[in-house]
Amino acid sequence: MDGLSDAPTVIRGLCQDLVRQLDAAHGGAGAPRISAAAVGLRGMMAMDRAGRLDPYSLHDVLARGLGTERTAVSTDAVTAHLGALGGRGGAVLVVGTGAVGVAVDEYARWYLADGLGYLVGDQGSGGWIGREGLTAANKARDGRQDGASQVLLRAAERHFGRQRHGVALDSRPDALSLLAEFAKDVLAAAEAGDPVSVAIRATAARGLADTLCAVLGHPGVEARVATTGNLMAKVPELRALVMSHVTEVRPDVEMVPTVGEPLDGALVLARRLLETPEGVPSNRPFLSVRMGTQDPGVIALDELLDGDAAPVRAGASPAGPGPAAAG
Repeated sequence: MDGLSDAPTVIRGLCQDLVRQLDAAHGGAGAPRISAAAVGLRGMMAMDRAGRLDPYSLHDVLARGLGTERTAVSTDAVTAHLGALGGRGGAVLVVGTGAVGVAVDEYARWYLADGLGYLVGDQGSGGWIGREGLTAANKARDGRQDGASQVLLRAAERHFGRQRHGVALDSRPDALSLLAEFAKDVLAAAEAGDPVSVAIRATAARGLADTLCAVLGHPGVEARVATTGNLMAKVPELRALVMSHVTEVRPDVEMVPTVGEPLDGALVLARRLLETPEGVPSNRPFLSVRMGTQDPGVIALDELLDGDAAPVRAGASPAGPGPAAAG
């Protein structure tokens, strides 16, 4: 995508929604002050590297939109980690459409592995599994033998429709989501015993375990792991395979249940800004923190919403997706 990111506009709108909800919850009399706010963004590092997003501009949006002087802007991998482990140290494997391993050490330094997109990475993710499955289906359609699967060919015809020369997605803007959806068929075929699908699942599990062990291996990272994301939550067979490989390499690792979602992680981050700010150093490109800016003061509600005037100092957790705030 060309041009600047629309993240500031999106976050500004989410802040306005939050202020409206808080004002309504207090009968139109305004809401308590928000003392800290945090947001996790998908693709933040890539947009930052490409010059499409300046994280500092998001600090301005949060400060202006919520009237707070302590703000954090992070990748969604960081908030996923904080949510999954409830703020404790260790490593987290995040697997959905994409896949990334994320860990934090005793000095609050963050580490990532993979998360490079389905074209060159994200091994074991929904997009990767779907791509491997579609490749096997196209091989079967061509009459090729190595890695071909008639089972996956029939599944692909149901999912993508019958194609005379196989399925090509290079011109489809929704290619990744289509592949991630097809991953469900591939994993179902593996569970039913299709040899090619079983092999794809096995390779995915080994790759995911390698990703998790890579971040777990950094010095100062506690030997504790959790998983999060739709694929880990909805495909227990795949998760079990991943964890089996991890324990072979790291038998000392403690496996813990997932505590919360990425939004919970954003709230953990916001609370740390408020309660233990010294423990939340900036660590770009993963995490950008701004502390002690000039107090925005009491902001009129009409300034934030272009509506009727009413003084507001907001502070609460949002009920839906958006920036997490601590009051």
